Amino acid sequence: MTAPTFSQQDHQLPHGVLRVRSGGDGRPVVHLHSAAGPRITPVIAQLSRAHRVHCPIAPGFDGQPALADVATIDAVADFVAAFIRTACEGRCDVIGESFGGWIALWLAVKHPDLIGQLVLEAPAGLRATGEGGLPDDAAERLKRLYAQPGNAPPETRPEAVLMANRRATLGYTKGVAFDAALADRLTAIRARTLILMGTQDGIIPASTGHLLKSRIALSHLIYMHGAAHAIEIDQPQRTAALIGDFLDRGESFLVRER
Repeated sequence: MTAPTFSQQDHQLPHGVLRVRSGGDGRPVVHLHSAAGPRITPVIAQLSRAHRVHCPIAPGFDGQPALADVATIDAVADFVAAFIRTACEGRCDVIGESFGGWIALWLAVKHPDLIGQLVLEAPAGLRATGEGGLPDDAAERLKRLYAQPGNAPPETRPEAVLMANRRATLGYTKGVAFDAALADRLTAIRARTLILMGTQDGIIPASTGHLLKSRIALSHLIYMHGAAHAIEIDQPQRTAALIGDFLDRGESFLVRER
């Protein structure tokens, strides 16, 4: 069975246009991309076999214009919330990958009525000690992103697009390692939450996972062996199976069927 085809559509929202790539059929899932920008990973493709997966492109990424009214992480969360209200019948499951995990957390804090279940893949924004982070050196960056640098998918986007993505990331994060305002509101999250961290992650420290687990009441923390920061690339089959099981079975995903 071949994976569903993803199509691209521009959605007119109150603060501007949001470009979204969507594929599959079923209960809706919104996948929020990392600082590397949007990509249809094998995990997303696998999830689209059972779900309608929407992949918004944050303003400023992959050639999309920046929007004056969407200039902070929590503003991006509000922007995505407007999309969910119009395109997902007002509620969906949300997956956030790194930078996208930071957005997903603000989405769950500010718009709890829109979140069914929440998946956080090594979310950024909560590096309490300041350790980790994305280095400027390309070789070191590869080591921290991937357990095996050879796992890195070939890059086909022009260098100008990649540089613009980095500028967009810095514009949103403003160099902040720890979002204290977000940390103070984590206890307000009521969505059932799956937190995934790579055992070899050199970008997001283990303390982030511990903080999230301690403050989100209905949360499960799982470490993916053989994965660094780019969990969906390092361990695609295991990650897709785990997330799919969590989305489809909720709390019982921890109990294997015989």
